[in-house]
Amino acid sequence: MLEATGVAAGYGRKRIVHGVDLAVGKGEIVLVLGHNGAGKTTLMRTLFGLLPAAEGTIRYEGRDIAGRRPAENVADGIAFIPQGHGIFRTLSVRDNLDLGAFVEPDKSLLPERLDTVFRMFPILKERASQIGGTLSGGQQQMLAIGMALMHAPRLVILDEPSIGLAPNLVDKVMEAIAYINRTMGTTILMVEQNVKYSLPIASRVAVLKTGRKIYDGPPDPLHDRVELMKLF
Repeated sequence: MLEATGVAAGYGRKRIVHGVDLAVGKGEIVLVLGHNGAGKTTLMRTLFGLLPAAEGTIRYEGRDIAGRRPAENVADGIAFIPQGHGIFRTLSVRDNLDLGAFVEPDKSLLPERLDTVFRMFPILKERASQIGGTLSGGQQQMLAIGMALMHAPRLVILDEPSIGLAPNLVDKVMEAIAYINRTMGTTILMVEQNVKYSLPIASRVAVLKTGRKIYDGPPDPLHDRVELMKLF
């Protein structure tokens, strides 16, 4: 579904990502791990079009999307959920969800999608009129995921969905991500530091170190803490 070949990117003259290859198959949950500063967020922002790729190619469903604007990627079925939840903090839960569907031309589909989000996250239905910025961190993350689902993306890119959350909420967020993948067939590309909760739901894992990919394979070997630490 998504294929990056030899992607290099950074900020100004500072190169952060160096010649990374990454393939995400349809229906997979691909987990990207790495220490702070490894280039994970830079890579995700580049794949989504928020940063230009200095080198390499990016293809989505067989089409070249390198250099394409994020708005075009959203309209083409890609959702990006950044660190810090990515909601409109001064708007209500319901208004946030409505804005999540702004690119959907067929508005008749939205009530069913809204119902799906509310079934997945009942707390959002209970707090539909509450201002987004007053929700707890976990609820804001659920709202950010709900916003993405409102335009029925085929690929969701998540950057550190567990950041700042208590362990019990991390578990719930990971369960929701696995449910979306399993029941909706949505492909997931996720950066996550919380290995304990993210590794069990991953189909495949890529590890970055100083901007270069040093592992790409099944998650099983990385359940061994010693093997995982060798990569860090």
